[in-house]
Order: sequence, then C-alpha cells, then structure tokens
Amino acid sequence: MNTALKQLAVGLSGSHFDEMVMRLAMQLAERSHASVDAYLIRPVPDDPQLLLASGFLGETFKTFFQEAEKTIAAFDVTARASFDAVKSKFPDTKARYHNPLKDLAREFTTAVWSADLAIMAHPALVNLHYYKNAVLDTIADSARPVLLLPEEKRLGDFKHVLVLWRADTHHAQALSAALPMLALADQVTIVSRDDEESLHPGGAMAMQYLTAHDINAQTVTVDTDTRLTPKVIEALCDERDISLLVIGGGLQSDLIDSFVTGIGRRASKKPNRALLAIG
Repeated sequence: MNTALKQLAVGLSGSHFDEMVMRLAMQLAERSHASVDAYLIRPVPDDPQLLLASGFLGETFKTFFQEAEKTIAAFDVTARASFDAVKSKFPDTKARYHNPLKDLAREFTTAVWSADLAIMAHPALVNLHYYKNAVLDTIADSARPVLLLPEEKRLGDFKHVLVLWRADTHHAQALSAALPMLALADQVTIVSRDDEESLHPGGAMAMQYLTAHDINAQTVTVDTDTRLTPKVIEALCDERDISLLVIGGGLQSDLIDSFVTGIGRRASKKPNRALLAIG
C-alpha cells in the first residue's frame, strides 16, 4: 500500500486562520513532495426561489445578493492573500488557489476526492454556520481523512499520534485511511477498551497492521469499566503529549460529534490538539 501523501486539498475560510492552515499544508507537502490545491469555502446564499416566495422582491432581493457577493469577495481577498504569503516561502512546492464559481460549500467535499487528505481549521475556530456544514460534509462524503487544526499556539509537530481503536469495520477502514499521517509520526499509540466479547480484544489487530507497515506503535488498553469519554481521551492525550488525535467511525460516532460538532451539531469548544476525523 502506498502510504505517501501526494495531493492535499486545503479548505480556506477567508479568516485570519488561513495563514496557519496554509503553512501547515505546505510543510506537509514539502515533506511528502506533494501538491496543494487550496479552495475558498464560500458562504451559501439562500435559495433564490425561497427568497422570492418569502417576499424578497425588487430592490430587497437585489440588495441581498449584492451584499452576499461583497462578503464572498472580501473572504476571497483574505484567503488569497494568506495563500500567496505562505506559498512565497515554499517556492519549490506546487500549489494552486481556487475560488469556486458555484455557491456551494459542498463543492469542496467533491474536490477532496482528488486528494489524499483534506486540511481545514477546526469549526470551533471559524464559528460560521456554512463553514461548520462544509466540515461535516467533508468528513461524511469526501471518503478521505480530514485534518482539523487548532489554534496555532496549540498546533504540535505530529510526532506522537493517538489512535482510538474499536474492533469493527469502520475503525479498520479508518486505520488504513490514516496510514499516510501515521507514517509521518515518531510514535503511534493505539487506545482501546478490553472488550471480552470481541474476537480480537484490545488493539492487537491494529498493532499487527501498523507493525507490518513499519510504524512504531504501542497499545494502551483500558479496562471494561472505563468508558472512552472525551474527558478520558483528553487526559490520555495530555499524559502522553499527543499532538494528533485520530478518530474514526463516521458522523454516527459520538466521539466525532463531541470533538468536532458538539451537542446539537454546534461546533465544540476550541480543540487542544489537531484532530484527524475519518467518516
């Protein structure tokens, strides 16, 4: 299996977090000899037919879309400036900027199909409804790992990665999808519960898989009476100085809900470390 990152898709928000996101993407690209395609995650104006049906006619209708276009243009200026500023520091790395013509946040999701990895700021940082939806769509529909970044002061070097493991198909697929990022780490820790009902209790199967791919891994198994809650996971990450947390299981996973969206599909609190979410 090819474990190299060759193509990165970066979602930019038109905020001051774009420079941090671009810098990390270009560093990964330089290390992996990958290419970068950066896309502006655009605001989504309401459906014109719905606006007309609700009485938004004439000048009101026209003004709404003029203001929406002004907002998109302002985001584009910020995102493009961040892209250009960072790209100039990596002259040997291939990178392109895109402002999609369609007003669909979902377009970034389909663009990620051509990439090995999507990189975005965590939705708790860019606290905008359409951006949160773009993150969720990308996790659910891109079929690629989505790297969500914390604030720059919390962004680690990814030397120690923690993988949450459960002996099922979703997590086996997630382990395979995360392999390119795991191959960049100095140390990978697999955390699982000691489930006596499983055919393969603990992280033995995950350990076997990573060892076969020459990844330096170790297992940590918690007892059956301990639930792997966000609080327990954060404590494990703090104890081991984890800079990247890998969570699989799709959007049905309560852990992805806790770490990415929060209760009621709102963005969660600001993250303490980078998160690799795999739908």
